[in-house]
Amino acid sequence: MMKKKPEGAEPKEALQADDDEEDIRPAQATDTFFSAAFFNEACAQYWDSDDDDDEKEPHFLHVCDKIAKLGNTAVLQWARRERFPWSRTCASAAYGGHLELLQWARDNDCPWDDSTCGHAAMNGHLNVLQYAHENGCPWDDNTCIWAAKGGHLDVLKYAHEHGAPWDEETCAYAAYGGHLDVLQWAHIEKNCPWDARTCAMAGKGGRLNVLQWGGHVDILKWARANGFAWDQETCGYAAYGGHLDVLKWAHANGCPWDARTCNLAAKGGHFAILKWARRNGCPWNESTCIWAANGGHFEILKWAHAHGCPWDARTCAFAARSGHFQILQWAHQHGCPWDADTCAGAAEGGHLEILKWAHARNCPWDEETCQMAKENGHPEVLHWARANGCPESY
Repeated sequence: MMKKKPEGAEPKEALQADDDEEDIRPAQATDTFFSAAFFNEACAQYWDSDDDDDEKEPHFLHVCDKIAKLGNTAVLQWARRERFPWSRTCASAAYGGHLELLQWARDNDCPWDDSTCGHAAMNGHLNVLQYAHENGCPWDDNTCIWAAKGGHLDVLKYAHEHGAPWDEETCAYAAYGGHLDVLQWAHIEKNCPWDARTCAMAGKGGRLNVLQWGGHVDILKWARANGFAWDQETCGYAAYGGHLDVLKWAHANGCPWDARTCNLAAKGGHFAILKWARRNGCPWNESTCIWAANGGHFEILKWAHAHGCPWDARTCAFAARSGHFQILQWAHQHGCPWDADTCAGAAEGGHLEILKWAHARNCPWDEETCQMAKENGHPEVLHWARANGCPESY
């Protein structure tokens, strides 16, 4: 929807895999999720459906994977007899540390890939990782990354000693997790490479001990001479995470910063950090107001505007998209510009009252308003926009 993203929109992440711990049960699950009654109903619904496999209810497509995470081999055997498909079942078993279930799955031709080793490393299941590797399961650099992030030094040692690849992200995620022992072993003893992301991720995680180890007195001189770099992302991540002590220390020790520090402080709603950064000369730009509006941080937005922070039409657009009606009204009343993205943002978020209010005050709109309503499943918004003359592309 937005033609120009604000700075700080996509803080760089080294690890592409999703590290959020998902709910391993379907939404309708209860403590009796894996009862025979549920599975009988699931089978009937699944196999009576005329949909193609990729259109079937996702909960039914991934039943075997969910069972594997819980480690119930008997139920998995039942599900396979009932012809439930499996896809990430080996990775799910590895995630839960269920070696016997994984062995049964492999004995019955369940596929696996490098995510199996990665998931074993993630939760420190060394025995599972050993079995997988010794039986030909592939791995990639995520195995070392996940082990480092979780602080599983024994797993990391095994993986590295047996040829698992690693790169700068291993040190970066050891720093993010605050695992100084892992970082020291990987870099000092085994020459694992590092770069500015190590400091950046330490800042993001609020790991002052890691920053201090890489930054104080004689150790600082040694570490810096050996390539322990940092850049503006260190301060930005510290601000975004709300770690004022880390930000103060990094800045006092010469870490550079730029407008992303203020932008990400506003994005995270960390008013005290934003004020401190500004008092100490940190620059800001339009993205500070944009992210304050997007997050509903009204006091931050008012303070920033009162202290001369620039803004542009994206402030109104992001407020509208996020449904912060009061912020949008205030910004418009105080001279913040708007454009067609404001109406498109309201439509994208399904905020009909905001769209009505903006249109009544002559906010422009274009084809994106109807398009956003359609793409995001807001038929009432689409109907109203059409009825009121909003242009539409076909």
